Amino acid sequence: MSNNPTMKPLHGEVPRIGIRPCIDGRRRGIRESLEVQTMNMAKAAAELISKNLCYTDGTPVQCVIADTTIGGVAEAAMCEEKFSKNNVTATLTVTPCWCYGSETMDMNPLTQKAVWASTVRNAPVRSIWPLYLPPTPRRACPHSASTAMT
Repeated sequence: MSNNPTMKPLHGEVPRIGIRPCIDGRRRGIRESLEVQTMNMAKAAAELISKNLCYTDGTPVQCVIADTTIGGVAEAAMCEEKFSKNNVTATLTVTPCWCYGSETMDMNPLTQKAVWASTVRNAPVRSIWPLYLPPTPRRACPHSASTAMT
């Protein structure tokens, strides 16, 4: 619970950050050599987020990590299913290798996205950003502080 007794507790299910450990899906040594490193990146990212970010009531932000590394469409779908059951509203895709396309990326248009790609090999980096969507325009609301910014 909160460290600050003046803060009000949150109501309902809290939004969570989903950590997506993406990997080069090629077998015969390529994928296998990166499994542990990729999951460790996901765990490190979740720990960093939970230790440094908190909800408005002061409790640490909760992260949900995919059950397996994501090297193809089937694993991406399983990850999306887990995230939808756990109220994930933002995702961080982590990878130590970057040589695959959009089949492993978060394509859900309802989540915020970030990518942490740390290439440790001497391979060219090919960045594929999941979606190029323009920002959604804000609607004017007479009781909103953001009305002046629209």
